[in-house]
Amino acid sequence: MKNILVPIDFSPYSLSAAKAAVAIARKTGGNIHLLHLAKIPVGWHKLAVSTQQKYPALEVALVDARIKLEKFSKQAVFKDRNVFTHVYGGVPFEQIVLFAKKNKIDLIVMGVHGAGDTELKYIGSTAQKVIRMAHCPVLGVKKNFTFGPIKKILFASNFDENVNPIINTIKNLATDVGANIDLAYVNTPHHFVDDNTMEARMKQFTIVQKRVKFHHVIQNSAEKDEGILACAKKRNAQIISMATHLRKQKAGYLVGVTESVLFHSKLPVLSFVIDESRYQIK
Repeated sequence: MKNILVPIDFSPYSLSAAKAAVAIARKTGGNIHLLHLAKIPVGWHKLAVSTQQKYPALEVALVDARIKLEKFSKQAVFKDRNVFTHVYGGVPFEQIVLFAKKNKIDLIVMGVHGAGDTELKYIGSTAQKVIRMAHCPVLGVKKNFTFGPIKKILFASNFDENVNPIINTIKNLATDVGANIDLAYVNTPHHFVDDNTMEARMKQFTIVQKRVKFHHVIQNSAEKDEGILACAKKRNAQIISMATHLRKQKAGYLVGVTESVLFHSKLPVLSFVIDESRYQIK
């Protein structure tokens, strides 16, 4: 995770995301990219100067946004990190996803809404769409969350498909931050798997090496999201990580397990998209 992207709207949510990104970058030696989406048309930068000058209000808005983002990047939180600022126009989630892909971003860190701090019932439409569409992992962070030492990362999955690419990424992050990994499965009445079968599944993905220790955890619960939250609390995890299937065409009100966990969790949630065109499903 050498290139970390933080979308910035100057709210307390994006400030929390920036702090989390810096905490990770200090462990991984990464660079920080701050991206602000100003209220200017897509492709503004490609227009001729003579054309731009016909819209002075937009020129002023762009200059103001650049100054504000540059000032934001000079805060003490970014001390000793390489920080790059970018201002573009367009639909936020589209531009965030596009920027991440074009610039080979390894991790997107976003501030998200949560239960109790908003009248919304979801994590926020922009965050939801980025989580569903980004090619790289997305770390959702709640407002005012402060990162401490990361000693345990809990990865919740069914382990019935090839999650090796995801586990390898989590393993690399765990190595950098000095954490261990819990591989967790939540048994529910409608999706019950006996312990021996699940242990055998988990064993396929357990990486045996000295720096990071893997543990297998099976949690019983009525619902997946509730079980994951309970398991993370019981195991004293600092980050919850999950895989979600490609949901580009799903309506926003159809909330997946990952989105539900992120909305209700006080912990950061690291999400990965399983795109069937990229990963071989068993």
